[in-house]
Amino acid sequence: MAELAFKEYTFKKGSKTTVYMYQNSIEIIQNRFLGKFNKGKLLQFKNISNVTLKEPGFASNGNIVIDCGPGENKKEKHMYAIEFSKQEKELAYELKEMIESKVEEIKNQRVDSAVDNFEKLKKIKELFDLEILSEEEYEDQKERLLEK
Repeated sequence: MAELAFKEYTFKKGSKTTVYMYQNSIEIIQNRFLGKFNKGKLLQFKNISNVTLKEPGFASNGNIVIDCGPGENKKEKHMYAIEFSKQEKELAYELKEMIESKVEEIKNQRVDSAVDNFEKLKKIKELFDLEILSEEEYEDQKERLLEK
């Protein structure tokens, strides 16, 4: 079953881009000529390292740049830009803040999960040391925790 977007942002002036916010990812669709050559990209929040916003100038549009860090080729950076006009500035700020809050939320979940797993590992080690768990049971439980 496909995940439903909980928020949609549409920039009609600059790059004619629609952004869909999902629980764990963001989808950026740049609308091309008559909708025939639309270009879409799905980015996981856990892969986003930085979000910057450049304000629109007197005669130029602004942009939001989403940095996903280095790719497989370490010299190449994965960056995605969403262009917006002066009239869309408020919407752009809202999108930037939403992305940053989701990135932070995901990072906190990962830290909490790591702490939980560490505590669970300590408990099963204690049970093993007290000879409540056999070596086989201990190794099995440890493997399950480390897979998460």
